[in-house]
Amino acid sequence: MDYRMPLYIQLKEIIIKRIEDGEYLPGEKIPSEREMANIYGVNRMTVKNAINSLVEANILYRVHGKGTFVTKKETERVAFYEYFSDAVRGLGAVLQDKGKPLTNQILEKGVLQCRGYLANKLHLLKNEDVYVLHRLRNIDSESFALEYCYMPFQLFPDIDSVNFEHVSLYDYMKSKGHLPVVFSQRLTILQAVQPETRLMKIEEGQPLYYLEYIGTDAKGNIVEYTESYVRCDKAKFSFRVKR
Repeated sequence: MDYRMPLYIQLKEIIIKRIEDGEYLPGEKIPSEREMANIYGVNRMTVKNAINSLVEANILYRVHGKGTFVTKKETERVAFYEYFSDAVRGLGAVLQDKGKPLTNQILEKGVLQCRGYLANKLHLLKNEDVYVLHRLRNIDSESFALEYCYMPFQLFPDIDSVNFEHVSLYDYMKSKGHLPVVFSQRLTILQAVQPETRLMKIEEGQPLYYLEYIGTDAKGNIVEYTESYVRCDKAKFSFRVKR
């Protein structure tokens, strides 16, 4: 560190650079004050001053009893597709500001060996590792969508260390150089059955949009297969056909 400059300002700049470099992702918890003091060899008051300054600048925010987190550039919020095109991204990436925040509840996560169905969708060999991320997406404590996401584990070996209740999945994928940019999509309407009715707390037979999409990155790698169930009473989809 340059001791001609106050230590807390130097530490502040280090934290900002780590955010810009994608080491600390939007919504992710940063190390505690004690951990940072040990990492950088400074006292906790220096760390506290640096973090206070970043909180005041809305770069970080605190959650009582949980820690300090990186502020999201844009909060994930509710929106609907205006049209489908080759440029449309998955449901979680196109949620925009409608004035009501979207929250994520992780239902299941982990690594499993690829079976025939997922191997076909992700173009993987049988028994290759796949990372599973199942999320319930809520608005004001009511379910909005249920998503089953599957990704090649070899492309995202540290994915299990990320808390996707706070971090955007696509922010993470972008930081690893594998942001999906082209999608193959299918949309149908079906009636809700178990386990969707139980997880989403809706009536059996209630109509749901069912979206199935496969995401490919700029290098041509298939990086995501997702099945998403969206409540018809919470969203509407319209189409514009290109000629």
